[in-house]
Amino acid sequence: MIYGPGYYSVNMSLFKNFTIWREQYLQFRADAFNLLNHPTWGNPSNQGIGLQGGQITSEKFFQNNPPDARFLPLSLKYAF
Repeated sequence: MIYGPGYYSVNMSLFKNFTIWREQYLQFRADAFNLLNHPTWGNPSNQGIGLQGGQITSEKFFQNNPPDARFLPLSLKYAF
């Protein structure tokens, strides 16, 4: 059996509410997906006993998208 590396990701969110009037507020939100920008490696090759045997030569893909890209969306929400 050949075991591949695991999937590591640190996600974080920060919120700040600003009161506008009575119970109305404006919320600023910052989200961070894969905050530490850790790569996600693919499975090792199963070529047996050779030069490429057991080596990791690519990153892991989920539905044609690499999951290791850092993503930092910012948003505002007005609640009334």
